[in-house]
Amino acid sequence: MKNSKNMYEFLNHLDINLADYEKEELNDMEKQNLKKAFRKNRNRKSYWKKIGTVALALLLAAGVFTQTNLGETVYAATESRLAEISYSIGEALGIERNIAPYANVVNQVVESNGVEMKLTDVIIDRDELILSIITNTNKPVKGLNFDYDIFINGKKLRNYGATGSSGPLADSETLFFSAYSVNIAGIDTAENVNIKVVLKNLTYYIGNAATEQVKGKWEFEFAANGSELMADTYAMALDYTFNIGNEKYILEEFRYNPVNQKIFGKVKDRSEHSYDIDLRGRDNLGNEVEFCLTSVSGEDLVFKYQNINGDLADAITSLTLTPYAAKFPEQSGRMSDDWEQVGEAFTIFLNQ
Repeated sequence: MKNSKNMYEFLNHLDINLADYEKEELNDMEKQNLKKAFRKNRNRKSYWKKIGTVALALLLAAGVFTQTNLGETVYAATESRLAEISYSIGEALGIERNIAPYANVVNQVVESNGVEMKLTDVIIDRDELILSIITNTNKPVKGLNFDYDIFINGKKLRNYGATGSSGPLADSETLFFSAYSVNIAGIDTAENVNIKVVLKNLTYYIGNAATEQVKGKWEFEFAANGSELMADTYAMALDYTFNIGNEKYILEEFRYNPVNQKIFGKVKDRSEHSYDIDLRGRDNLGNEVEFCLTSVSGEDLVFKYQNINGDLADAITSLTLTPYAAKFPEQSGRMSDDWEQVGEAFTIFLNQ
């Protein structure tokens, strides 16, 4: 967005000290919405193909893991195939604008049990840790996923939500990228934080629903902070409500930076039903715009911009959106295609 510093009244600073990093369990609605967001990322038109290989691992990333002596983890030297491969976090996320100034470059390569993984760079967006990983499988596979543990300042995150996508690099059958966005709300990320990422329980998809397990441990340690992105993050208050049955949805804030665009809100009088909710519309230039409900924690909601049609244009001055909802089937795990408009159109003016 052109001259974005003039578009918002509020600079988004938040410092919260959290003694314990326990996170709330995902409910069925969150899991369905995360799967939906993943599928939308998969359909993005680009030379890499988004494939549905990490959705389940993203939903349940924390757990008990007993380290085994199946092979010593080593840091690969310059002869590593991954050492010379460059694939930015912006490419992994499908973001067209330059977000390199906000990335914390890691570029660590670790080998375990014959498999190399490279953590290229990370971005901290206040309450979100975004990771970009490349894997060299050293054998042709259709796709992969893996579990991971994350430690911040020595404390393990537990029961956190995450979204992401994965796919081959330039149609390769041995090189794959993975991009993960992990909820770290409540942690002060304006200053340096010490982060350890432990990847494990690698699963290969080798066709016809067959899988192969690779036991290993790929561990990365680094320091990062989100101060630069926080300085370029702007928020404006919203005052819009809509109802689904007896449930009342309240949209309270639009937050924008070059990496993420989100709408925050709350839901009151929640029922036993779960709904898939989109905010769909256009910007003032006529481009299609869609925000997907990606997080529900208690009463708190987060809608995230889906860049299926590209980044939000720099020159836009307003967004006009309309809420649509579909009820999740009680018995089937399949997404409902029965969408209904559940509120009137509303406009966010970006120059206010």
